Order: sequence, then C-alpha cells, then structure tokens
Amino acid sequence: MRTLLIFITGFVLGLILAELINIFGFLLYDQTIGLTFFPILMGVGLACLDLLLRRKSKLPNFKSSLR
Repeated sequence: MRTLLIFITGFVLGLILAELINIFGFLLYDQTIGLTFFPILMGVGLACLDLLLRRKSKLPNFKSSLR
C-alpha cells in the first residue's frame, strides 16, 4: 500500500514538473518541450527507490557487531 501511495505521489509530482518544464520552454523558446512519459517514470522511479531503501534498512548492520 505504501509503494502504491508513493507511486501516485511521484506521478503527481511528475505531472507538475512536466507542466513547469513545458511552461518555461514555451516562455523561452516559443514552443512546448514534450516529456512524454516523465510522470510515469517519476512514479516508478520513486516507488523503486522506496523499495530499495526499505530493503537496505532491513539488512543487518555488520559494523555494529564488530565491537
């Protein structure tokens, strides 16, 4: 469930960033800059990052057992 919420959050952030990039591209170059799959890639990227960070946090810390 957490991963799904992070995917949705990344998707919404991707939409906002893509629109901001389009607005600045239109103001600077008088044409829109197309970022076709940016929201989907942002959502998948954040969901994968969350899974990797949660997996890494569950691994044992071997440095603390050396004392």
